[in-house]
Amino acid sequence: MGFSPKMRHHSLRERDSNRFPAAIQPHGALLSLDGLGVVTHLAGDTCRAVGVPPEALLGQPIGALVDSKGCGLAQLIERLDPAMQGFVTKWHPCPPGGGAWDITAHPRQEGAIIEFEPAAAPAAEAAANMSQFSRAVASLDLPGEPEHLFGTMAAEVRRLVGFDRVLVYRFLEGDAGEVVGEARSNALPSLLDQRFPGTDFPRQARKPYLRNRFSLIPDANYIPAPLRASARWDAATPDMSDCSLRSVSPVHLQNLKSMGVASSMTLPVVVNNELWGLVACHHGEPRHVAYEVREACRHLARLFAHRIEDREATGHHGQSTRLGDLRMAWLDDLRVMVEGRLPLELDLARLASMVPCDGAARVSPGRVELTGRTPDPVQTAALAQWLQEAVRGDVFATHCLAAQWDAAGPYATEAAGVLATTVDATGPTMLLWFRGEESTHVTWAGTDEGTRVDGDSPTSLIRTSPSTARERTVHQTTRPWTRAEVDATRQLGRSLDALFHQQTVRELDHRLRETLAEQQSLVAQKHVLMQEVHHRVQNSLQIVNSMLQLQARQTPDRHVRTQFESAVNRLMAVSAVHRHLWRSSDAQNVQLGPYLEELCADLMSSWGDGWSGRVAVEATDAAIPSQTAVTLALLVTELLTNAAKYAYAGAPGPVEVRADRTDDGLRVRVRDHGLGMHGRVQGGGLGSKLIRIFTAQLSGHAETVTGGDGTTVTITVPVKPAAHRERSTPSGPMPA
Repeated sequence: MGFSPKMRHHSLRERDSNRFPAAIQPHGALLSLDGLGVVTHLAGDTCRAVGVPPEALLGQPIGALVDSKGCGLAQLIERLDPAMQGFVTKWHPCPPGGGAWDITAHPRQEGAIIEFEPAAAPAAEAAANMSQFSRAVASLDLPGEPEHLFGTMAAEVRRLVGFDRVLVYRFLEGDAGEVVGEARSNALPSLLDQRFPGTDFPRQARKPYLRNRFSLIPDANYIPAPLRASARWDAATPDMSDCSLRSVSPVHLQNLKSMGVASSMTLPVVVNNELWGLVACHHGEPRHVAYEVREACRHLARLFAHRIEDREATGHHGQSTRLGDLRMAWLDDLRVMVEGRLPLELDLARLASMVPCDGAARVSPGRVELTGRTPDPVQTAALAQWLQEAVRGDVFATHCLAAQWDAAGPYATEAAGVLATTVDATGPTMLLWFRGEESTHVTWAGTDEGTRVDGDSPTSLIRTSPSTARERTVHQTTRPWTRAEVDATRQLGRSLDALFHQQTVRELDHRLRETLAEQQSLVAQKHVLMQEVHHRVQNSLQIVNSMLQLQARQTPDRHVRTQFESAVNRLMAVSAVHRHLWRSSDAQNVQLGPYLEELCADLMSSWGDGWSGRVAVEATDAAIPSQTAVTLALLVTELLTNAAKYAYAGAPGPVEVRADRTDDGLRVRVRDHGLGMHGRVQGGGLGSKLIRIFTAQLSGHAETVTGGDGTTVTITVPVKPAAHRERSTPSGPMPA
């Protein structure tokens, strides 16, 4: 026979024979099969279960196993859903006479584990079973306090299974536990309200209950039936963690015997994916629970867990709503303070009202504020310093502070429990809520705290007797902080952080607005002053220009008149730079293209109507330092003046001005199409000297080319513009 390759994988592990006996309880039988349906391991009385002795089954395929009603075991296993495990069907061994058996299967990656347990004889009516289960469910739906729900659960399970005592056991904070519900006969003593230390039921002992969700021991005096392996099979012992028949620890069995319990059943209660507690059933005599009843109890335990979830969620929601209303009302008042630009101070009385507490504190650098019952300022400051690592931007909560920090023991009366969070106010600030000590009298049972017990058996609920129970008073503890209180504190911390941040932003914004207003006022004042200066400079330049032009017209000396005219042109260049800088938003740089266009337009205007449109400008729109721009403008003015004088014998004519970027600066070219110059131009006049001086100031190089088609002067200047944006801006007709 074959098995589906999709069957769920369970690892194979070696087991310590003392903690995980490689054996089963003898009231059933177990077969472990490989992927071909061959029996690799078995345990128990297979003669009764399948009608074949163990030695005849090991190493053999199960294809020949057929019950008295013609059902083949191989065909039943092949129809298993690989994703499911549990009850398969009723099995009637052949030859008949041994009664019916319940088959439970556990698919693996290859093969399966098959369990056989005696079925109820005679089988209960399905309608009767459903009626009993429905009654139990209806009982759990009745309103009442949690204690009533716990007692109802114990009573309904006891009615279903008939055990002498049924306990509802709840895990408490700190791993301890308490019996919170009980239903029993007089055969076994009461354990109601007794507490058990965490050492009696360590966390590693709880893990199997999250996985298997069931434990049954019909007879605590059983002799384990060992697991036997085929001689041809040398693999590790199969993992029987999910098997109901798996033998339990010998220590567990001894504990049952020591307290007079002959049979037990345990159901886990899983709330929100965590082990909330257990339903433990004890009986003074051996007692087997049929599969149908066990399944009803397991379903009832799941419904019980849902009822707990519902009640906890309802309580959490109600408390969260109340605390949320308090928080929002306070935050609204604080927002009014922020919007009104008032100092954001946290009122301690209001702070203490955010969660139920006996006192509260605010600890910031160099400052401790207290209200209500609290430790003194020095103790509170030391506690806040210790909590800095524990909080780390979230919430710290404990109902037994002294158990976590020895220094808190002396003031447990005022602060047995603490709830804390941090906010970023004017400096790192810690908010603390305290609850004073609430001493309680409890009945402790089980082993003494700190006693080492078997790590894989729930000993506390099975080794306790009235003689071992003892009254104790628990000190240095208080009622635990609820999830709603912890969540409310977390939300408050985050909201206060946001408010303090908002206040900081508002203060910075206000200061920025004030600074901008002051700067705008200064800019306005400077603008008025600079406008006045600009007008005065332009007026002064215009007066000087007019005086120079008047002197030029009045002087009879042609040479002197020429000098006056050159001075006028240079003055116009300086005036153009000043106007350009005044209009620009950048006082450090000049856009070369517009600047040359304006300069040439002013020159043509001063030369008369005949020059209108004669000078064409094509220049890069590069930003160059204003100081460089002035010198370059004076240089271009001298070159244009020379062209106007000599190129066309004093008559108007076309002149081109080009300015281009080079790899390391600018190239400025002034070209005419006039008479040209004979030989190399030596130039001894003022204009020629100025051209040489200005070129030297710019660390540039001048080159003159002349001939019959005119003269071209090229100036190369090693300047790096502050910004570069190429644009050709023709300013007039370009000659062919």
